[in-house]
Order: sequence, then structure tokens, then C-alpha cells
Amino acid sequence: MKKRIQQGIFTVMTGLVFSSFSLAQNSSVGLKSAEELINRGDYMQALIKLDSIISKSHDNAEAYYYLGTAKASLGDCGGAIETWDNYARLDQENSWKINILKADCYARQGQHEEAIDALSKYLVHDPYHGHSYMLRGQEYYLMSKYALAVQDFSMVINRKLEGHTNFEVYYKRGLAYSEFGMNKDAVSDFTKVIELYPQFNYGYFYRGSCQYHLGKIDLAIADFTKSIELDGKDLHSYFNRGLCYKEERELDLAITDFSKVIQLDVNFDEAYNQIAMTLYYKGDFAAAERSFNEYITKFSNYSHAYFNRGMFYAERKNNTKALADFDHCIQLNAKDADAYFHKALILQEQKKNALACESLVKAEELGNAEAGLIRKRSCAASPKP
Repeated sequence: MKKRIQQGIFTVMTGLVFSSFSLAQNSSVGLKSAEELINRGDYMQALIKLDSIISKSHDNAEAYYYLGTAKASLGDCGGAIETWDNYARLDQENSWKINILKADCYARQGQHEEAIDALSKYLVHDPYHGHSYMLRGQEYYLMSKYALAVQDFSMVINRKLEGHTNFEVYYKRGLAYSEFGMNKDAVSDFTKVIELYPQFNYGYFYRGSCQYHLGKIDLAIADFTKSIELDGKDLHSYFNRGLCYKEERELDLAITDFSKVIQLDVNFDEAYNQIAMTLYYKGDFAAAERSFNEYITKFSNYSHAYFNRGMFYAERKNNTKALADFDHCIQLNAKDADAYFHKALILQEQKKNALACESLVKAEELGNAEAGLIRKRSCAASPKP
């Protein structure tokens, strides 16, 4: 089941946290002016003003705080972190509060471990800060540490922290559950997402994906259909619904959905393959071959395109064309164990045992265990890989 690729499961903070820090009553007019500039988004002017303040007073902690904020807002996260470290050195009592801002910068730069470390340090001092658990859960998710991601999202929900009534926390935990293979729990979370935000098509899409993995194909079709109703250009919902229809032997409906995917994205290569395979299942072999040929023409550099057409020819007992496709697949991807394996089966059928054994050895070397079993039975004189 192809799933939508997620670039991230948490929207990075666009505004920085000011509530934990406030200017002292005797703060200079310059600092207040810099704060106002930052609040209205004039970060470059704020940076210029703050640089001037710091050049006159190197021990002004708040100036370093706001300067870091301006740098981060301008995209200079490395400079922001260095500047905030100066703030922490000057105001050690409040230095821990900077960690949440540093974490945001680390996250933007893809430094997931550093972001997690900074958030963990922040949470030591503020263990009920829901946003920090959400952001740390996101970073765990991006590092494929799904159990830890679930733990952080659950902390927000179970402790009823800030954001616990929002659909995002259930959505993120549902994604983590599904990646962890806990599809029943994921379905429960996506159902909650739909309850809280019924117009959010991704909730239906991901619940449908989990229902598919649970073998509940009719429920999956219903969810993908609802996702399509909410977003008629959601090609992944069409594709996944097509897979469901194919499994249910509703082959014409499957072809219609795969064709819609191509209409939405002419470069979605797997849709071409699925159309060809579905036509084959229908028994329309001539149309299936034309579709495989179209697939090859469109994606002539894709080794798996040749492999798939080779499998079609092998099933049709057109061994000459099948061998040609498997050889072409191997030319494009010399590590395709399955291509060597199926080539070997055809060579065995043709009584070309020496060549078959060479291919079996190669397939076994590349990790095809079945090739090794066949080699032991039929290629006694062949060297082990």
C-alpha cells in the first residue's frame, strides 16, 4: 500500500516565544524598540539596532536574546544558537528557557538529535509544556523512533496538556502508530481526527491505509472515497482505492482509479504498472502487453519496469522476451536478485543448466534464499557463493 510521503508531522513555529522573557522595567529604549521591530517582522532593522547595543554593552543578556531571535527569523539558525549561548552565559538562571528556541532552529536544520537534546533539557524544568512534547515527538518520528514519538504525543493527551484537544496530536500519534505497525491504535486516533476535523481528508486517507493493512478492504474503500470527495486531486487516495478494488476483483473500477492517477500525475510510474497488471488479471493479454510497452516507453531507465514486463512474458511462456527483459533489468540494476532468479528458472526450463546455475549463484549472493535452495538441489557442482 503506497502511502503519502510526509515531509514532517509538525508545523515549525513561525513565531518565537516571548512569553517566557520580558524586558525589565528599566530596559533601555533601544531594547524596547528592537522588540517592537521583531514583533512586526522587521528583523533586519532589529538586528542592526541590537548589534549597536551589544557593541556598547557586551554583558546585556536581553540584547543577545533578541539578537538571536532576529537571526533565527532571518534564517541564520547557526548564528542564532551561538548568540543564545551568549545569553545563557549571562543569565544562567533563565538559560534553560533558551533550549526550546534552539530546538526549533535545530529542527529547521534537520539536526534531529540536537533538537531532541535541547527539548529534553527544557522539559526538565517545565515538564508540563505540551508544545515541547509535540515538537520532540515530531523529531523522534523523523528519526523513525516511533515508540518514543507515541510516548510524547500520549503525554500531551494523557496529561491534558496544551494542545490535547486539538486534532493534530491525534493525527501525529496515529502516523507514529501506523509506522510502528499498530494499525488498530492508529485507526482509533484517525477516527478521533475525523471527529475533531471532519473536513481533513488526510484523516480519512490514513485511516483507510490502516484499514487496508488490517484486511478491512470495504472500510478502506469507504475512507479513500471520502478523502477523494474532500480533495478530488488526491492522487494517492485514487491509487490506494485502486489497489483495494483490484484486491476485491473490481478490476474495471481499479483501472479507472489508476488511470485517474496518471491523469493527475503522468510520472506516477506504479500506476502504469498497476493498469498493466490489472488488464492481465482480467485476461486481456493483448491490452496488458500494450500497457506494459507504454510503461517501458515512459520509464525506459527503470529496471523494475523491465522486470515487471519480464514477469508478464514469463507467465505467458514467452521465454525469449522474458529473458530479454530480465537481462535488460540486470543491465540497469546489477543487484536485482529476483531478476537473476527468474532468469534462472527459465534457463532451467530450457535445459540450459550451466547458465541457470550461474544465475542461481548470483541470485543467492544477492540475498534470494529460494535461489540457494534450488541451487543445492540442481547445481551440486556449482560453487557456493
